Amino acid sequence: MAPSAVSPSCVTTPNLAWTAIALATVLPCAAHAADLPSVDGASTPDLLRRGYSPDGYDPRYRRQARQGALLSFGLGGGSLYLSPEGPARVGAGDVDLRVGYGFSDQFQMFMDFDADVGHTYAGKSVGSWTWTIRAQTVLVGDRAGNGLNLNFGAGFGGLTYDSGSANRSSGPTGFALAGGLSYDARVAPNFSISPEFFVTWHQIPNLPGTPDDVASIYGVRLNLLWYLH
Repeated sequence: MAPSAVSPSCVTTPNLAWTAIALATVLPCAAHAADLPSVDGASTPDLLRRGYSPDGYDPRYRRQARQGALLSFGLGGGSLYLSPEGPARVGAGDVDLRVGYGFSDQFQMFMDFDADVGHTYAGKSVGSWTWTIRAQTVLVGDRAGNGLNLNFGAGFGGLTYDSGSANRSSGPTGFALAGGLSYDARVAPNFSISPEFFVTWHQIPNLPGTPDDVASIYGVRLNLLWYLH
């Protein structure tokens, strides 16, 4: 028996089916590629979602709230101890000045000048002062500049006596330690109110053969703090 002729429809039908499958696969990919914006023509939200920032701006490198030159002025008071005057403690007023720099929200350094003035039970006016270099870290805080801070440093300090007459004397300077626990409450972009609990200690050197005396004070002050961006 002679072979029957192959119908043209039997040849073209499989080819059309495979062609339709291929088109169904390729067209969605082409459509998705057409929807992706180029760098030149993309809108700003799309570019930011893809990690691109126009004009070289990168929010990761923005200036932080505690970054920049810092200036602080504080007033307060505390309990002053002077070993040359006996074991009793006396009340004293406190003045504090700081100049430094904030490297980030987590770390700052500053120079601190602190002076305390009180009256002993003998009627003498006495002043205790320290000059220290301190480091400060933020224990708990936010990016707006609010937070609990701890500072600590070392330097030198001394005493000044005034008996109310022409006799005024200054004691020799000795090694000093100082620290504080403060809370910054940001009330403006560059300004904070910062109450602080502080402690200061320094030696009062004596002549060779005589043990050195010491002075110390602890108390509370209110600091006015500026970050000069």
